[in-house]
Amino acid sequence: MTGQPRPYRVLVDPGATGADAPCLDLPPGTDPVDAARAAATVFAADAAVPALLLRVDDTEVGVTTRAHLDRLGRSALRGLGDGDGATLPGESTRYTVLRFACGTCQRTAYRVHVGLAGAPGCPNGHGPMAAER
Repeated sequence: MTGQPRPYRVLVDPGATGADAPCLDLPPGTDPVDAARAAATVFAADAAVPALLLRVDDTEVGVTTRAHLDRLGRSALRGLGDGDGATLPGESTRYTVLRFACGTCQRTAYRVHVGLAGAPGCPNGHGPMAAER
């Protein structure tokens, strides 16, 4: 995809298409490292998701895939202050990934925030999606 915001280009898999990929909706100003971590969180939680359409501040960035993030490796996605790469046990204190699903067609979407607009709408036009745990 051309025209994606420059900081996120490394996350976009140039060979991927996102026709049926669930969307990972990220808030404005999300750091690319945090975007990669949020995508990795979705991939780790749901083995059936091979690709995600990344959207930052309501702008489509492109499609990232599980395989593409694996190819990038941890070193390419380390942020300032990540040190030796050790992680503390437990969930991230920087964000929580929320999963939404359409009750009619089972399409899914992921967000790390829920803004004033509320839950995302189903891309197939079935109305607002319901939050899942």
